[in-house]
Formats: sequence, structure tokens, C-alpha cells
Amino acid sequence: MIFKSIHLNTERKVILIGGIILLLAGAVYRFYPSVNSIFSIADEVELKKDHIGKYLKVVERRKQADRENKYVNRQFKQMGASLLEGDTTSLAAVEIQNIINEIVEISNVEITTMQVMKPKEAEKQDYTRIPVRFSIKSNIVQLKEILYKIESSPKLLIITELDSESVRSKEQKQIRSTIVVEGVMRRPVVSD
Repeated sequence: MIFKSIHLNTERKVILIGGIILLLAGAVYRFYPSVNSIFSIADEVELKKDHIGKYLKVVERRKQADRENKYVNRQFKQMGASLLEGDTTSLAAVEIQNIINEIVEISNVEITTMQVMKPKEAEKQDYTRIPVRFSIKSNIVQLKEILYKIESSPKLLIITELDSESVRSKEQKQIRSTIVVEGVMRRPVVSD
């Protein structure tokens, strides 16, 4: 009722609106830090959640990298087991000769000659290839069996050369073969 008795002319309306605007500006000025901190805390919480999410992804990638590293190490050990053992190339060559002798003996074939050739070393590699040349007389089935057993040996053996020629005999057709087999070993460490 008091407001009905107050007559508002244009001048009073402008003053009243200006006063309300000043009161609102003062209230905003006064309470802005409190209201802003509430919103900034919410933003900060979201920002920290994003950081935590990123860190969790990094941790997961690291776990995956660790699993892959273990797998590669297992594979490396398995591959290392297929390399020739021995501290020198001569001992590794003896191992190749023993493997070849066992394979040929199982196939009922005799070795006519066996020769250890000069090892092949690459400058920038940590491995040495040791070639062994041997000659045999066999039939085609025996030759196939010998080649298969050499390639499927638990040691890493590679057939690099195979020269064969047919030889006629009274009993059956035979093949004279010269085979070069290379085995791989870690390069021997030379100490001074």
C-alpha cells in the first residue's frame, strides 16, 4: 500500500532502476569469489578426472608393453636355444658334424667326405655362420629324408648348397650328393 501512494514519475523510475542496478552490481562484486570458486572447483574436479584418465591409459599401455617385452624375451630365449653351443667356431663345427652324422646314420647312408669350411662373419652382426660340406651316396628317398631332418633339426641348420648327380649301380639307381650345411652361433667373445 505504501507503494501505491508513491507516485513514480520518469525521474524517479530512472533513479530506482539505477539503484537496483547498483545493488545488483554490488552483490555480484561481493559474492563473485564465492560463486566463482564453486564453479572453478567443479571445473578443477573435471580436469583432475581427465588427468587421472590419461594416467590410467599410460599405466595400461605400460602393462601391455611389459607383457610384450616378456613375450619377446621368451621368444629370444627359444631362438637362442636353437643356436649352436660352444665357445669357439671349432666346437660349433664339431656339433654340426655330430648332428649330421646322427641324421645320416639313421637314414642308413655313409658319409664319403666331410669338411669344415671357413666361418662366415658379418662385421655388424653378433652371429657367425659355420659351414660344413659333406658328401654322401644315397637313393632319392634317403636324400629327401636327410634334407628334411637337417632342416627340422632343433638346432638352426640351413642347407645353403646342394649338388647332386645320378650314379648307376648294379642294385639300384643312386645319387651322389654334396651338401653344405650352415649352423649359426653367437660370435665368440675375443678377450685381450
